[in-house]
Amino acid sequence: MAQEKFKKALKEICDVIKFEMWLRFYFATSEGNDGSIVLKIPDEVLSHIQKEYELLYKLASELNGKKLSPDVSQRAVLDFILKNYEGERFSHDVIPSVLNSKAFEVEISIFHLWVSAHEDQLDEKVYDFRDWMQFFEAWKRTEKGQNVITKLHSLGAKSSKNLQ
Repeated sequence: MAQEKFKKALKEICDVIKFEMWLRFYFATSEGNDGSIVLKIPDEVLSHIQKEYELLYKLASELNGKKLSPDVSQRAVLDFILKNYEGERFSHDVIPSVLNSKAFEVEISIFHLWVSAHEDQLDEKVYDFRDWMQFFEAWKRTEKGQNVITKLHSLGAKSSKNLQ
């Protein structure tokens, strides 16, 4: 039972991080002379997110209009996870165990590698977040995806930079 809770928490927490990356990929724009990056989600996209991804809408609306930096994104994601998952959906010990796990590190590393490798395809149009998840899961089942997963598990996720 504990393993099932861990897997569920791993998936949901990884989805939050992937969703935030999806937002930045499509809706982060340079603004002003200082080169700052601002997240600008069009109203129709926000409406779609609210309808299709009710819980994740809170994160999208929180970040919308904000100047982004790695710290701002990280803090927003962590705060969102703690507010919406800790205690409510998962016990207080599950989230730290997920965030500190090799499985989490590998999944997020694989996702970043996948986005980098498929940037041109993903940039052809604004794909829905659900499409991204389907594309990613399909890629993970390919021979190349399986090879990357195996390498990351055997080398340790910190070595993922060597695979790029």
